[in-house]
Amino acid sequence: MQKRSIINSFKFAIEGLDWAVKNQRNLRIHILVGAGVILFGFLLKISFIKMAILFLAIIFVIVCEIINTALELSLDFINGKKYHPSVKVVKDIVAGAVLFAALNAVIIGLIIFYPYLFD
Repeated sequence: MQKRSIINSFKFAIEGLDWAVKNQRNLRIHILVGAGVILFGFLLKISFIKMAILFLAIIFVIVCEIINTALELSLDFINGKKYHPSVKVVKDIVAGAVLFAALNAVIIGLIIFYPYLFD
C-alpha cells in the first residue's frame, strides 16, 4: 500500500470542496449568506468573540451541508439512484440536520445582531 503524502491529502480535500461548491447550489447559498453575515459583522464592528461565534455557527452549517452532500451521493451510488424508502429516510434525516444547523445559526445571528439593529 502506497503511503499518501500530506500534500496529496490536502489536494484531495481541496478538490472535494471545489466539486461541492461547483455542484451544490445549497452549499453556495450557505457560503454566500455566511460571507454576508461576516461582512455585516465587520461593518457593525461587533466584538471578536461575537465574530468567532458567528463564524463557528456558519462553518457548522457548511460542514453539515458537505456531509449531507457526501451521504446523498454515497447512497445514490450504492442504491443506483433507485427509490428506496430507507434511503429516503436517511436523506431526509441528514437534510433535517442541515436545517437544524441553519436554524441554530439564524438564532445565534439574531441574538448577536439584535442590540446593534434595534437598540
